[in-house]
Amino acid sequence: MHLRLRRPAAVSIYVAVVVAVGVAALALVTQELPAIVEGADVRLALLVGAVLVGELLPIRLGPGQGEVAPSTTFTFAILLTFGTAAAALAQGLGSLTSDVLQRKRLVFVAFNVSQYLLAVVAAGVVHDLIAGGPYRGEFGVLQLVSVLAAGAVFFAVNTGAVAIAVSVSTGARMRDAVAGDLIRQSATESVLIGLAPLAVVALERSLVLLPLLVLPLLAVQRAARHAQISEHLAMHDPLTGLPNRARFYRRLNQAITVAEPDECVALLVVDLDRFKEINDTLGHHYGDEVLRQVAQRLRERVGEDATVARLGGDEFAILLPRLASGDAALEIAEDARRSLTAPLDAAGIRLDIGGSVGVATYPDDGRDVEQLLQRADIAMYEAKSGRTGVERYSREQDANSLTRLTLAGDLRRALEQREFAMHFQPKIDLAGNRVCGAEALVRWQHPEHGAFAPEVFVGVAEQTGFIVPLTVHVLEAAIRACSEWRRHGACLTVAVNLSARVLLEPDLPDTVAGICRAHDVPPDALVLEITESMVVADPERVLPTLARLAGHGVALSIDDFGTGYSSLEYLKLLPVSELKVDRGFVLGMRTDPRDAAIVRSAIHLGRSLGLRVVAEGVESHRVHDELTALRCDQAQGFPYGHALSAGQLLTWASDYDDRTAGQGAAERARLRLAQIPSNG
Repeated sequence: MHLRLRRPAAVSIYVAVVVAVGVAALALVTQELPAIVEGADVRLALLVGAVLVGELLPIRLGPGQGEVAPSTTFTFAILLTFGTAAAALAQGLGSLTSDVLQRKRLVFVAFNVSQYLLAVVAAGVVHDLIAGGPYRGEFGVLQLVSVLAAGAVFFAVNTGAVAIAVSVSTGARMRDAVAGDLIRQSATESVLIGLAPLAVVALERSLVLLPLLVLPLLAVQRAARHAQISEHLAMHDPLTGLPNRARFYRRLNQAITVAEPDECVALLVVDLDRFKEINDTLGHHYGDEVLRQVAQRLRERVGEDATVARLGGDEFAILLPRLASGDAALEIAEDARRSLTAPLDAAGIRLDIGGSVGVATYPDDGRDVEQLLQRADIAMYEAKSGRTGVERYSREQDANSLTRLTLAGDLRRALEQREFAMHFQPKIDLAGNRVCGAEALVRWQHPEHGAFAPEVFVGVAEQTGFIVPLTVHVLEAAIRACSEWRRHGACLTVAVNLSARVLLEPDLPDTVAGICRAHDVPPDALVLEITESMVVADPERVLPTLARLAGHGVALSIDDFGTGYSSLEYLKLLPVSELKVDRGFVLGMRTDPRDAAIVRSAIHLGRSLGLRVVAEGVESHRVHDELTALRCDQAQGFPYGHALSAGQLLTWASDYDDRTAGQGAAERARLRLAQIPSNG
């Protein structure tokens, strides 16, 4: 049976052992204090003063990288000239003074002083064994070898003692902690120890030469500072100041290594929802400002123990160590997502960004860095495609992720093989209760995976840039269907949704006009649906495109009115002829008075502006009657009919019109009969 100490107990034991041995070393060297005082001269006083100054002005190697004190040079000079005891006492005094002035806790002061005493005593023993004692006026090969050997021992004991303390306290592998410190500090420590013989020779020749050692020490400090800056740049994102992917990997690996059996480590991957749209429309300056503000918001929403990093592009990661359960991670993920829903102000432009968050935890969802990142990514894409905001990884999501990768590679082939099929959702003119048009909906019949709804593959098409040829294909098919309807005497309109990316295509108006001419369809029979957010993102580029479309006679419709921006200013500027009330408000008309009030207001606003008003999401005949009473122009929803093929819609529209015409005639006859006076 192996006894495993929890970290606080292990750290306490280790520190106690080091302090105890340090006290023993102090007692040993203190016995020589009278002899040191008796043999002291101005050289020793200068060197002790230099040790104190060196401890108070350390060379910092960077955040979390420790520091190296220039006092090492002068401590070794004392060791070479006045012996081990004098050097140990001087270094102990310097460390004690520095720690007290920095108000460090007593346990840290005791540990630091003890490990320095041990390092100096060990170095002194090695030096005396090789050189036979302090410097006596000649500095030969033997003395040089003794300095190098003593320096190596000092460095190993001093750095190793601290690295072991870090390893015991964090749970990191001992070998990694010790090797890391040795690599980071070896160059600087070697230079400092190498300057010690020069200090001894300088003091032997003239005391005024000692200040000249400040110059190489300044050079060492400057080099360390440059190395610190270089390492910071290599490990941090220059735009946001957050740790980059490489540094985040290190921290995640360490968090996994040190996690206790009853703890979990959570990884959150955050992807912004509309960042590409902002970058493409407004430019990289606005995109950079969005990333900076997102980084700040995420930092403010997580605790001090958490690490927020930018992995690249619009993807961020959050490391949550030492959690009690995965549920705690989900709460923080929800909070992080909510922080992104509030509008951002980028150079005076109000932007709604939003984000999707995937969560994976150690040890439940992955046992190493790569596995956790992969599974948090899968969960994030699940949240994005399902528009749920936050998702925790589950094994079922692996199959969905593979499907998405397959879709991205199959889109072009699917278009060439005509795997995309068009369906049409009927639109009803409420005043006459007749079919007046249809909204085009695209479906993908994949040869291996079966039917895919638009919400599955449209997002993939937007991310890969394939949305433009896909939209042109949909326009071609929709206008061709409209032409067939008209050829059979049904003067119906057809509506097509546009994405923000497509609106940025300069050739779009001419492409649309050309397709209409090719199929002999009047442009006003085509309705292009857009959202206000597309316009707000880049009004300088989008408004001229919309104006050219309207100039060709194409009808423009504002989709999802009442959500997102819903700015009356843009409603006034846009060359639109139709306003579509968002389905969420229409669905809630029967149960929520506020939704009903919003629908009434939207209809009144649209009619006041001379716009045709369309209600989406009608699910009952009672809502149909209410919308008719409110003088809404058109409606669409499942009570009228499901999405149909072009040929089916033509037949269905004829049947619907005949049926409602018959019902209307019967109702009119009933009313006439009710008005005939009785002969009673």
